[in-house]
Amino acid sequence: MVSLDKNEWYVLRVTYQRELMAKAKLDELNIENFVPTHKVRVKGKNGKLTWETKVLLHNYIFVFNTKEQIQHLKEGELPYLRYVMHRDENGLRKILTVPERQMQNFIAIAGTEDERVMYLDPEEIDLSKGDKVRVLAGPFEGVEGVFMRVVNGKREKRVVVKIAGVVAIATASLPIALVEKID
Repeated sequence: MVSLDKNEWYVLRVTYQRELMAKAKLDELNIENFVPTHKVRVKGKNGKLTWETKVLLHNYIFVFNTKEQIQHLKEGELPYLRYVMHRDENGLRKILTVPERQMQNFIAIAGTEDERVMYLDPEEIDLSKGDKVRVLAGPFEGVEGVFMRVVNGKREKRVVVKIAGVVAIATASLPIALVEKID
């Protein structure tokens, strides 16, 4: 039987901070996924500094697949995956998915090693303010989001990409010459 499901970016929770374990299993199964991480230097037991990969958004993993395949994973190899739910405009609970373009923008920012990238609680900022923009050059070229000031009292502005109810992420400070307004 052929599935009519289409691949979408599902926002999933993992229990007990097993994001990297889930990522490794999904990578092994050749299933596209994303866990925002960064490298930090830590002092080992022997006193030497080493690099470690740390998760930036605990207990979340983004998986690009069909609902049918994710359900199969939840019932088999990855029983600790949980759907993230949200309420739609009618108040009905639905599984949270992220549109492809928005997810690619998120990965473009979150996947960079730039320490000036900021992770924000989506409730902390009001994205109804600000213009929709596209970055024209630099490491975030092509990213679309909202151009806004994210730190009160600072003049710098950043491009913010928001995944409703989960996270908002802001680029490093950008000069206005590097962005164009879009509709």
